[in-house]
Amino acid sequence: MSREPLPLGSWGNINLTRTGAGSWRARTKYRDMDGKVRLVEARGPSGAAARRNLRQKLADRKTPRYGLVNPRSKIKELIEVFLVELQSSDRADRTKDKYTYSVKKYIAPAIGEVRIGEVTSGVIDNFIRKVVEDVGPSTARTCGAVMSWMFKLALRHDAVTVNPVIGVSIPRNRPAKPQALDAAQYQELREKLIAWETAPTLGRPRNQELHEIADALIATGARPGELFALTWDDVDLEAEPPTVFINATVIRTSTGGVRIQDHPKTLHGIRHVTVPDFLVELLQARRDRQMDLATPNPLNLIFPSSTGTVCDANNVGQLWRRVANLLGYDWVTLKTFRKANATLIARALGPEAAAYQVGHSKVSMTQEHYIEELHEALDTRSVVDAFRPKDGSREARPAEEQELPIDENAEPAEEAQAKSEEDSEPPEDLPQTAPTDDK
Repeated sequence: MSREPLPLGSWGNINLTRTGAGSWRARTKYRDMDGKVRLVEARGPSGAAARRNLRQKLADRKTPRYGLVNPRSKIKELIEVFLVELQSSDRADRTKDKYTYSVKKYIAPAIGEVRIGEVTSGVIDNFIRKVVEDVGPSTARTCGAVMSWMFKLALRHDAVTVNPVIGVSIPRNRPAKPQALDAAQYQELREKLIAWETAPTLGRPRNQELHEIADALIATGARPGELFALTWDDVDLEAEPPTVFINATVIRTSTGGVRIQDHPKTLHGIRHVTVPDFLVELLQARRDRQMDLATPNPLNLIFPSSTGTVCDANNVGQLWRRVANLLGYDWVTLKTFRKANATLIARALGPEAAAYQVGHSKVSMTQEHYIEELHEALDTRSVVDAFRPKDGSREARPAEEQELPIDENAEPAEEAQAKSEEDSEPPEDLPQTAPTDDK
């Protein structure tokens, strides 16, 4: 009767042999993942050391021979395999750049020299806590997502038996309540902004387009990157109503440059939005001004940079924060205009209309992060007035005005009152108080 073969990835008895002074050899038969049985050996200064070295070698050998990484591979080797898979995936270009930056900036310098087999949940947790302290929860969550993907890749290559990122708690940012500009605040901010742009200054002239960028953002609810990716072919100012077609965005690459991505942040971000009259006038004047100046604009952008290239939203955001601080509106960012647009539309047309305007797939996201909480009481009188009692009913009239039933046998009110007072007076022949006996 034939013997049962060794299970895949297992070994038989370990034999120890002394090969010389201070030298031992451990051997055993190992059945590889291809089904073949091979002789595996390891050496050490003692029998116990040789046995330990052999078991470690067998544990590492569980990786298939075609695996690109194994437990003894370093994290930096896993990173190289991961980056190849990342670039060939269908993830958005912005996500690819973000993940690549996180790997090179945070993960590789911190744990790149650690071997894959040495990584435990504790190692990952310690790394995440350090990123939270140094940078913040948002970056830590990105690093967690990247490492989860990396170790799923290692799992497929049998370099690990379990994903060590699973179970690691990554703190979330506590979202602040959205704060939006109202119409009066924006008009005041705009006046101060134009005054700052036109004020005389030494050296390089100030940016003269910040108020136009603010007008476009607050009127359309677009993201800054979406606005800077708009071309003149995307607007139809002569239509009724005038519209803007948002279908792209500006992203930063891992090399530090910017380029236009052929789709917005999400598929729901592809949308048509109407353009109010004041923005139509602004865009028409801007188009005429660009034609008169004949400045280079090869991409036909509405808001190009000063050199005619793609405008970097990060650079504009940095300039805006500096100017907003000078104007006394330090809490206003470029994203605040988007919140103002969503808040105004939600209060007039409902949160669903606001979600479409800003390009969200979930209304709950718009309500939680973009629509400012209403602090004033809603005038609901015209609605609640439906519960008003009907005119002419007994309940609708004050109690003193309600008519009581008439009793024909009842005495007149004056006589009844007089009689009541007469009955209430004590008889004159009776003492008012009872005498007391003193003993």
